[in-house]
Amino acid sequence: MLPLLRFCHRFNGGLGSRSIHNGLTSKISYNYVRFTLLSRRTLSEHTIRKSGLASNVRRPLCIHNQINLDQWQHFTPYRKFHQTSRLNVHPIVWVFVKPITKLSALLFGRRLRLHWKELPHQQKAVILTALLGATALALTLYTMAHTETVPITGRKRFIFITHDQMIKIVEREVEEVLESCKDKILPSTHPLYKAIIGVAERLCVQNQDIQQMKDMQWKVFVIENDDFNAHVYPTGEIFVNTGLLKLVTNADQLAAILGHEMSHALLSHAAEQLSYAQKWDFFVIVIMAALWMIIPSDGIASITSWFMHRVIKYFDLPFSRELEKEADKVGLQLAAKACFDVREASVVWSMMQVKDTVEGNSIPEFMSTHPSNETRVELIDFLIPRMTELRDKCNCPRLPSNDPRVAMQHVKRFVDDKVVAKQAGQNLSKLQAQVYQKPTIQRRVAPGQS
Repeated sequence: MLPLLRFCHRFNGGLGSRSIHNGLTSKISYNYVRFTLLSRRTLSEHTIRKSGLASNVRRPLCIHNQINLDQWQHFTPYRKFHQTSRLNVHPIVWVFVKPITKLSALLFGRRLRLHWKELPHQQKAVILTALLGATALALTLYTMAHTETVPITGRKRFIFITHDQMIKIVEREVEEVLESCKDKILPSTHPLYKAIIGVAERLCVQNQDIQQMKDMQWKVFVIENDDFNAHVYPTGEIFVNTGLLKLVTNADQLAAILGHEMSHALLSHAAEQLSYAQKWDFFVIVIMAALWMIIPSDGIASITSWFMHRVIKYFDLPFSRELEKEADKVGLQLAAKACFDVREASVVWSMMQVKDTVEGNSIPEFMSTHPSNETRVELIDFLIPRMTELRDKCNCPRLPSNDPRVAMQHVKRFVDDKVVAKQAGQNLSKLQAQVYQKPTIQRRVAPGQS
């Protein structure tokens, strides 16, 4: 725990405290800290406390909503349009409706099997073509009727679940998480909250031009867990494991992670994933009915259905990886507007890549819900020049001349050499100790300051 405490003391209160400034107020309870905006007027000018510095810098609120990023060249204001109204059904209903519907499709297809056998081959082809066409048309119309524009990026997406339904689902899940982790949640007086709240505060205050950021009620929970993980729920709960702070070495790296996770909440990715899964379920139900109608044997139909369920889940993975990439882009944008060093985001994922290399935990990207660390580093490095331009537009201090990515490249080469040595029969115990040894956090001084 001492390295973690040193991490907090290094920031010397510059990353927040129980009394959060800059137009924010904090509400303290035993196990979390919540901060909400007081008013828009108080955000016209505010104090930004730079990482590792005790001095304050007056800076106007940055209102650059985004920078020209690939397909985001033309920003579309956030709006929703629906040709049909959504059903306001309690989420628990769908838990029971889904398996019942699949079972009904199975029985319906099985009952039609006898009639299917008696049909001539030409008529079967016509029916199958009509069935597939009707399914495709229904999915298309259904998707168009539940399409909305993604905030910040302007991307069009399919959303079936309503905001109220999503809130009910998330609140229930958060309650379960809090109940399961109640003995591991650190009290709000713990010094680790200072570092996390300070970073989250800067991200929140400097991105008030995003409506979703203004409307969100953010809460911070620190969980005593050695896993390198943090996650943010759509209702604003920020969960950070203490193990994550063993990996990051400064506020800029922590901002890259929190910015990414907060982006998931701002973009409502959880609702989008549930909606995407629901659309696939509709497709699966139709296919199941068709399989049990066409295949002559119950045994073969059962095996085919089981195989289809095992394979169909891999169709969700590319979609999930695209959402992760979008969160990487928006998270980097949030950090840039908050005047963090966006180059440290590349360092974070490089460190994760090194960690996976040392522990041998790498899995193929096509089997993962997330892009590989190498892919993320390439994407972030591609975006860094544009994000640096965004920092300049926000009148941020110039980045230090020493690029942290250079030092990280030396670490990666060192680890790669040791991995090769391990494959030759040498021991990696010393390497793991060197990789996980937390480096001393250096104070960053902006150009022209001492």
